[in-house]
Amino acid sequence: MRFRAGLLVGFGAGYVLGAKAGRERYQQIVEATRAFLDNPGVQRLTDEVNKTVNVGKERVTSATSRKVEQVSSSLADQASKAKGFVAGESKPGADKPAEESTAAKTSAPSSKTSAAKDAGEETPASAPQTTATRSGRPS
Repeated sequence: MRFRAGLLVGFGAGYVLGAKAGRERYQQIVEATRAFLDNPGVQRLTDEVNKTVNVGKERVTSATSRKVEQVSSSLADQASKAKGFVAGESKPGADKPAEESTAAKTSAPSSKTSAAKDAGEETPASAPQTTATRSGRPS
C-alpha cells in the first residue's frame, strides 16, 4: 500500500512539474490538491497518523532513555571497580574463595606459553615444563 501511494504521489508530482498543459491545467491541479487536503476525512486520517507516529516516537524515546540510564550506571560501576583495582584497594579474585582462584591458576596454561608452543618457540624458563601421561602423572 505504501509503495502504491508513493508511486501515485510520484506520478502526480512528475506530471505537475513536467506538464506542458500550461498555466490553466497547473492551477486546476493545485486547486484539486487543496480541495483534497481540506477534506475533513483526509484531515482526520492525517491527525490519526500524526498521533500514532507521536506515540511511537514517545515509546522509542522512553525506551532509549531507560537503556542509556542502565548502560551509564553499569559503566560507572565498572569504572569505579577499575579505579579501585588500579589503586590497589582490591585484588583480582578477592571475591572468590582462595581454593577456586588457585585451582584456576594452576589448571589454565598461560597464553604466552601456549602461543610460544604454537609458534615453535622456546617457553620462558620460569614456566614449568611438564607433560602428562595417560595416568595423569607428570613425566
